[in-house]
Amino acid sequence: MMTTLRNRNFFLLWSGGLISMIGTWMLFTALPFYMYQVTGSALATSGLLMAYLAPGVLFGSVAGVFVDRWDRKRVLVIGNLIQAAIIPGLLLVEANGWFWLIYVVAFFESTVNQFLSPAENALLPTLVDEAHLVSANSLNALNDNMARIVGAALGGVLLGAVGFVNVVFFDALSFAIAAIFITFVVAPRTQSAIAEATADVSRWLQVWREWIGGLRLVAQDTILRNLFIVIGIALFGDAILSALLAVFAQDVAGFSAADYGWLLTARGIGGIVGGIVIAQVGPRLSNGLMITAGLIVSGLAILVMVTVPTLAVIVGLMVLAGPALMAWIIGMQTVMQQSTEDSFRGRVFGAYGTTSTILMFVGAGLAGLMADTVGTSLLMAASAIIYVVAGVVAWFLLSKPLSRVATAATT
Repeated sequence: MMTTLRNRNFFLLWSGGLISMIGTWMLFTALPFYMYQVTGSALATSGLLMAYLAPGVLFGSVAGVFVDRWDRKRVLVIGNLIQAAIIPGLLLVEANGWFWLIYVVAFFESTVNQFLSPAENALLPTLVDEAHLVSANSLNALNDNMARIVGAALGGVLLGAVGFVNVVFFDALSFAIAAIFITFVVAPRTQSAIAEATADVSRWLQVWREWIGGLRLVAQDTILRNLFIVIGIALFGDAILSALLAVFAQDVAGFSAADYGWLLTARGIGGIVGGIVIAQVGPRLSNGLMITAGLIVSGLAILVMVTVPTLAVIVGLMVLAGPALMAWIIGMQTVMQQSTEDSFRGRVFGAYGTTSTILMFVGAGLAGLMADTVGTSLLMAASAIIYVVAGVVAWFLLSKPLSRVATAATT
């Protein structure tokens, strides 16, 4: 891991991501809790998640195509600056009582992120060699969880102590700082980006042909298709969990904003532990095994959390289940990167974003509609069972070696 961190370009990308994600987790912690506080509606709170998910349905695969044609570093810099400009729109919510504006800002911020996520995932393998790819993905997952520790705790504390406005301010600032860090990354331009510099307007239609080719690649390649099925199931369950977690924390567990922040912080600590463990043992394990075991253990941990909804139990579970959570996330990312040619990675990650987001969107919508009648605890338990089912499916679909690079369906 230290060898990977000594890579200057990876370190700049990693550091910029850490800063922006600290701000993101501050807002992600405060916003759903704040929404449920002021509306008292599980549907309104799950609607926030749906607003974040909708751009993935609409633009996910197309964004990946553009990422493959543009300079990926430039996408990351400009995208972070745009997000720094969008987030302050939330300051008008509390001042004017425009709670609908939360959905608008969430939608546009997520739209920008549709370009950032595939750009980062496609850029990363060009900054490190293949021998350090698992380590780099583990450090990225570690990055997310370090941000969750700091950001979630700060988000909960700031929301309870100094209000929603300050959380918004720090989140916007984090994106601006991240853009500065990424500016100094020295990255090779992709062949697509170089070709785009001389392309004329008539080649616009080729973008859509390439998008279709990327979707055909996923549909025809056994490894990618099976992976999409497994993760799609898991993320459907995750959507229910994510949509109702703030509601569960307030109504079932009786948590304050600070308690909710500590819950997410504990999950981040577990993620750091998991990232370190997977970085060390992951290269000796098959990706299929990591995905299978990670999903099943994660589902069982959620089930215990719902059964015993106390802060001590939940915090302990979040830490102990960290390696399982990181195992399936890192395994999934590594399989997609290793199984796809560089020129198709952006659109494959974009297609993955669209596929999984549709299922998450549906899951969040159903959770919001059913929570008041079925009950939050029952729906949370259902999400745990879905995780376990995804793990069982992974056992059957992803048990063979998953290292072949997919090259089919290039037109």
